[in-house]
Amino acid sequence: DPKSDSTFTLTGFLIPTIIDTLQAKDYHYEDVWPEDVIYQGYSGVDCVEAGGPPAGAGCGGYVVGETVKLLKEFNAFYEYDVILFDVLGDVVCGGFAAPLNYADYCIIVTD
Repeated sequence: DPKSDSTFTLTGFLIPTIIDTLQAKDYHYEDVWPEDVIYQGYSGVDCVEAGGPPAGAGCGGYVVGETVKLLKEFNAFYEYDVILFDVLGDVVCGGFAAPLNYADYCIIVTD
């Protein structure tokens, strides 16, 4: 699944996505804890998978927005020195730029 495998090489397994976790909790953010969605990977790197809508069924930018909202609840943007976002290369939705609102600077890597 290209929407939830970005951290596999760091964790060695597919971790639950934020969007799946929120759906399971009926979008009650207060019922989601950091340990529900943040998993420690190789060399102590903390990992989160945003997930995404089924192909052709919605905007991935919405999922990024929900992820940013939850990370804000966890104060992640202040707890970490570096946060990397891996997004699909064929995105057409401006919602993928939402994390930039919290960045001092940004480096975009393309392939």
